[in-house]
Amino acid sequence: MSQGTVAVAERTFRTVPAEQTRRRVEPMLSTFGITRVADITRLDEIGIPSHVAYRPCGKTLAVSLGIGLTHAQSWVGAVMESIETWHAENVTLEVAARGSARDVRPGYDVRRLNLAEGSSLTDRVTLDWLPATGVLTGEPALVPREFVRLDSTSRLTWGHLLFQVSSNGLGVGNSPAEATLHGLIELIERDCCAPYTVTPLSRRRYVDPSGTGNPTVEAALAALRSADCWVELCETTNDLGIPAYACSIWSPDVPLVFGGFGCHPDAGQAVARALMEAIQSRLAGISGARDDIDATVYDKADGAIAPSIAGRTLHPVVPADAPTGTDADAMLRFCAERVWARTGVEPMAVDLTQPRIGIAARKVVAPGLALCNERDMARRPGENHV
Repeated sequence: MSQGTVAVAERTFRTVPAEQTRRRVEPMLSTFGITRVADITRLDEIGIPSHVAYRPCGKTLAVSLGIGLTHAQSWVGAVMESIETWHAENVTLEVAARGSARDVRPGYDVRRLNLAEGSSLTDRVTLDWLPATGVLTGEPALVPREFVRLDSTSRLTWGHLLFQVSSNGLGVGNSPAEATLHGLIELIERDCCAPYTVTPLSRRRYVDPSGTGNPTVEAALAALRSADCWVELCETTNDLGIPAYACSIWSPDVPLVFGGFGCHPDAGQAVARALMEAIQSRLAGISGARDDIDATVYDKADGAIAPSIAGRTLHPVVPADAPTGTDADAMLRFCAERVWARTGVEPMAVDLTQPRIGIAARKVVAPGLALCNERDMARRPGENHV
């Protein structure tokens, strides 16, 4: 499942509380084609609030999910994920240039973007380019339009054949920094989970999720224990040094493994996001609400015995070397500097905000960061590798 907007309480760098965001966006639901926001919490005995936002005329996903410690947080999570997808489906920016990468000179190797399997993209292929800005410097940049735009209803175009187009890097928020930070962290999370999905179980770093002091972690663990759930947490932090974790959960009454991923400059918050997304993924499976759920998920249950944990050592959650405070601008600089230092390319943001709506929306692009395959993120990835 896509990370979306997992609304949680501590160090989220949201500039206003969920209740205020809900009051702002609820009158605007029809603008985005959102016809219903449903509470699906009680479909599962775990009991963490979860909502589903329905957008039946969406050009990609018609259903978005949200989860949080409160109903306001989960409502906002579902709605804001739907809104960010709507912005990428309805790009109104004028094309800034048309030509090949060799002609327009975007300042990076276009083949370092996430490409479709077997892509024939070269620096000689003619593309339409949208304006972007450097996340740190604000310098003008260019990004291929078909790498940004989401539309599964159109006929196949060059974009479908060239790029691995996804919602990764999309973010909306109460401010431009908040939206950009959300998008960038999602890209970092995917870069971290790419090697994890093919790492054998015996070579993973298993983590004890207790003891972080994060209230969301404590609430999620208590809810999982009350539902008799087996929980496995692995650290996926890579050389960027921004904490990232992967969580798998299972229970005898729903004998399927569901997973979630989380990334955040604050290690406790990263753990919280992984736990909450795993719970959200389970609810998505139970409800059948998501229109991108592969039917094979339900073909074979994992049996009445919890997955094996033989021989693993649990490590503590280690706090990250990140600046303190709750300032989105400072966190954005911290993350963007780490990405730039590793990839050699400044992360860029395409401003998808529509003035008549006024919700900050960004598509963050970071050439050189990996994107894990959604199919490899399913179930308990890595269990088939030796």
